[in-house]
Amino acid sequence: MGKIKSVLSRIRKFAWSHKKTSIFIIILVIVLGYLIWPKSSKTILTETVQRQDVIKTVSVTGSIDAANVANLTFQTPERLSYVGIKLGDPVVKGQAIASLDQTILQATFRQAQQDFVAAKAASQQYYDNHTNATESDQEKVQRTAIDDAQNKAYDQMLKVEQDLTYSTLYTPIKGIVTRMDVQTAGVNITPATTFTVTDPTSLDFKMEVDEADIGNIKIGQNVSLSLDAFPNDLMNLKVDKIDFVSHTTSSGGNAYYVKANIVGSNNYRVGMNGNADIVLARSDNVLTIPSSSIFNDHYVYVKTANGFEKRDISLGLQSDTLAEVKAGVSEGEPVAVDPSSVPPPKTGKILGIL
Repeated sequence: MGKIKSVLSRIRKFAWSHKKTSIFIIILVIVLGYLIWPKSSKTILTETVQRQDVIKTVSVTGSIDAANVANLTFQTPERLSYVGIKLGDPVVKGQAIASLDQTILQATFRQAQQDFVAAKAASQQYYDNHTNATESDQEKVQRTAIDDAQNKAYDQMLKVEQDLTYSTLYTPIKGIVTRMDVQTAGVNITPATTFTVTDPTSLDFKMEVDEADIGNIKIGQNVSLSLDAFPNDLMNLKVDKIDFVSHTTSSGGNAYYVKANIVGSNNYRVGMNGNADIVLARSDNVLTIPSSSIFNDHYVYVKTANGFEKRDISLGLQSDTLAEVKAGVSEGEPVAVDPSSVPPPKTGKILGIL
């Protein structure tokens, strides 16, 4: 123990008396330690070139809508005397669903008939007593007024007759009652009071496609749909309608509605939201690499026995995550997933250790 203390004491004295030399020795030891000490190598992730399906899609959101909907209203304000349906009821084509009180309408119609008969009689009497050849200017004015009165009376009679005809609402389609502004009889309605019948067999998934993508959308393209209400039910549909006129989106851009008909299931309802992928193109069972591994549009780094080698490749169809490779790599070869993680080249080649 005494010898160790003695040695340490001599070292301190030497370091104190030779400060510059001591500092140099310390720096040298640090540098040599940094160079000699083993360093951990950076992991370079790779993925094997393999055969897969490449599917190019446009991802959109949308909701279920019905193509066949009837909004039924009365033409005249009147008291509702009959309501034959309830909200959610199924109805058949031609079924009466509501009627107005016809008492006043019938009385109005009878009065209109009488007014027309009187106007027609006055017109006939005038023509019995006059001819165009003997009419004075004053009589011509009188004849015009009589003719106008007859025409107005006839038009009024037709209108009231039409009001009587339309005083009962008949559904023009088979479906389900999805809207009733009035639930019971005995209340006054207006022409804005609405009854709606929706055909549940005419459901479409209505998608909003940006104008930048609409040129790639075609009738008959496949649509893969997942509804928020049924996340485990993946539906395969087809595009069957594309709007010709654009609309303004909530964010102020231009978009087009694209629809795909939904066939079957009573579980789906109007207004259900979902996410869909419209398939633009696909290549099945082709050599693929991750899209992220491509740099400068047509190069990849392939891992070989001597490190990573830069390869020029020929590409085919590309999706957001995969790219079809037609030439330049072989099945089973590993490629760097992130080209930026590969070290800079040394002696003409890029060396790396996984």
